[in-house]
Amino acid sequence: MKLRISAIPAIVVAFLLLLPWAAAQMPPQMTPFTADMQFTSTHGRGGSTREANGKIYMAHEHMRMDMTGMQGGGPGGGVIMITNFATKTSDTLMPAQHMYMEFKADQMQGRRPGMGPNIKPLADPTNPCSGMEGATCKNLGTEQVNGRSCDHWQITDKNGKVSNLWIDQKIHFPIKTVSEDSTWELSNIKEGEPAASLFEIPPGYQKMDMGSMMQGMRPPQQ
Repeated sequence: MKLRISAIPAIVVAFLLLLPWAAAQMPPQMTPFTADMQFTSTHGRGGSTREANGKIYMAHEHMRMDMTGMQGGGPGGGVIMITNFATKTSDTLMPAQHMYMEFKADQMQGRRPGMGPNIKPLADPTNPCSGMEGATCKNLGTEQVNGRSCDHWQITDKNGKVSNLWIDQKIHFPIKTVSEDSTWELSNIKEGEPAASLFEIPPGYQKMDMGSMMQGMRPPQQ
């Protein structure tokens, strides 16, 4: 039986829209870690605010993000994103429904340009503009974020939108991003390789029809 787009909770759609879909290979200088994360986003003309929190697990070949709550933008809930850097494949799990979606990185590319934080390993932590066509970067020096030394970068994209990025000098990963419509931050960072089982789909999960998902997220025809 095919599962319909209407069965997807609001938090899942919001989570899908904030994530990066170009899952690059993890850079060799990256250090595996686990951390708490917080996300705040403002959307629409009314300026409604969504707040979510969760955890991130970074391994040598995988990344997992658990969003465990959302307020202000719809009903609460939970969603898990597991990315495989080697295969450039992502799985979105909905634990309450025991469902998941699987897709390649390029299936969602460009669907929400210029919005949301860039939550992924950087190809070159010393130049966060690497691979960003038309973007310029300015290093604003070293600053402390949640007790960790970070390089503060100001990024201006090809459309003139400005965002700020703080890259941890030890784990070489962005631990804070601030743009005009969102803030994303890591805290309680613990270095070390997470358990391999965290990056596996639990038994009993039903795979959702990806064609229906993509059809439901397309903008209406003019």
